[in-house]
Amino acid sequence: MEVSPPQFGFENISGFEVTDGVRAGLAKDGIVGPNEVQLAAIGPILEGRHVIIESGTGTGKTLAYLLPLLQKLRQSPEARAVCVAPATELAVQISRVLERYKDPDLNTVALVTEGIKRRPSARLQKSTRFIVGTPERVLEMYSERKLKGVSVFVLDEPEPILASRNADYLREVLSRPEPKLQLIFVGATFGAKSEQWIRNLMGEAAVRTHVADNPLTSRIDHSYVRVRHEGEKDFMLARFLREKRCERAIVFVNQPNLLRHLFRYLSEQKLQPVTVSHDRSKQQCKQALADFSQSKAKVLLTTDQLAVGLDVAAVDWVLHYELPNSAQAYVHRAGRTARAGHSGSSVVFVSDSDRSKLKLLERELRFDFAPSAMKWSNDLRPM
Repeated sequence: MEVSPPQFGFENISGFEVTDGVRAGLAKDGIVGPNEVQLAAIGPILEGRHVIIESGTGTGKTLAYLLPLLQKLRQSPEARAVCVAPATELAVQISRVLERYKDPDLNTVALVTEGIKRRPSARLQKSTRFIVGTPERVLEMYSERKLKGVSVFVLDEPEPILASRNADYLREVLSRPEPKLQLIFVGATFGAKSEQWIRNLMGEAAVRTHVADNPLTSRIDHSYVRVRHEGEKDFMLARFLREKRCERAIVFVNQPNLLRHLFRYLSEQKLQPVTVSHDRSKQQCKQALADFSQSKAKVLLTTDQLAVGLDVAAVDWVLHYELPNSAQAYVHRAGRTARAGHSGSSVVFVSDSDRSKLKLLERELRFDFAPSAMKWSNDLRPM
């Protein structure tokens, strides 16, 4: 069941100030009022509390912490905020949202690496007050003692960050008695590592904003297509795309080498694919996303790593050519659809050898996948 849109604006949130910059950003994004996650998080963040924002992808979590943090920086001219994301793509997306809502005189930076040689893309200045970046770049600045005066630290999608080689140093930074940090953890799901860090670093006083309306279960249909063996997946994928007349579909694979193969096959089938992959230049990937967003292409092929932070409006289908490696990976894949109040479908292609893996995924997600309603021939029936 969908939550009705709020009947009031952001100015009705106690203590929250709607500046011209915020108003312009809301207008540009077509937002008329706060949603459930923003209502739950903005107040506690303004109060300086440790906050855990737990909500599905596409539910407005980024604004739920950016808007109050921008206000805190306006009110404390010497303060700084840091936001760490697990991948360059997500950090860049957060930075773009930040640019739409910040005051013109607030200096920000995206500390990420990009390009084939992963060169640094930006430099930190003394006047920079809001820093968004990947763990490697942000912690590099800490090791060089260039991040003084930070009062708020955000971990957006912490689980992959806490599983990385930078986790020990990050824990040391966040555990320092001075300066005292306000911590904000943001994610669609939190695994065992995140929960342990929450207990150890935040304690019982932390505010947890768990939003009941999770698009994963309220606005996304989850189904499977039975494939007898791996060799049939190409055929079944193309057949599905045609039969369902998919106009906006993102197809996920685990193995990057499959992207080129699928691009060739689906091109031969006249299904208009584009690819976002590491072997394409930044400009080529940007053009592929533009073609997909403008409906010049019907199918976007990508991987979990490259899709972190991918935000394309009105995606109707997420298709899993290969089963994801974890329940969390599935949540983030499926969350590419049903964004901003829309509905969508997530479909996994399951070979007979993957049936046990599908059952495990169902147990972890706590729901069952329904057989996809396709026009099956006698020798290709659902499980």
